[in-house]
Amino acid sequence: MKCQTVIAGIGGQGVLFAAKILTEIARRREVPVLGSQTFGMAQRGGSVTTHLKMGEFESPLICEGDADLLLALDAVEAHRTLPFLRARGKGGAPACVVNAREDAAFPDPRVAGLVADMGIVVHRCNADREALAMKLPLVANLVLLGFASSRPGFPFAYDEVREATAALSGPHRATNLEALERGRALSGP
Repeated sequence: MKCQTVIAGIGGQGVLFAAKILTEIARRREVPVLGSQTFGMAQRGGSVTTHLKMGEFESPLICEGDADLLLALDAVEAHRTLPFLRARGKGGAPACVVNAREDAAFPDPRVAGLVADMGIVVHRCNADREALAMKLPLVANLVLLGFASSRPGFPFAYDEVREATAALSGPHRATNLEALERGRALSGP
């Protein structure tokens, strides 16, 4: 397996926990993984970005135009990190899975044509709404992961995501698994 993934969001959304889950999946598969985080002003709601490379790589940073997958916990951060996705090619279509409200245009009409021309498959769900329905806004990251793992072409099976989440959740295990299941049950493009 070779997969380059960018996870983007803002401070407090759980970008790093989502990265831990994917890293745990790679560990369980016995696939080498390299990662790097950029925190920015995370304490003040600033950008947080994680790069994960699974497979045989020598450097943890993903260059613009090389990522296979973008998981975005925030639509603005998704737009900011879209340049990391590669164009459709030998590895199939790159994917962007984004937490976005139904009434918000994603991708923005100014870049929608470019996203389509590059062959990027966009999957969107309102993970925030589901997390708020649980009265736990901090689990939107897990709702998004549950949603992503039920999409065609996502490189990690739902059962793998569920097992890794269960292993890393500690006392919040039941709540985190419920959030994953709520995401899995969502429909969306």
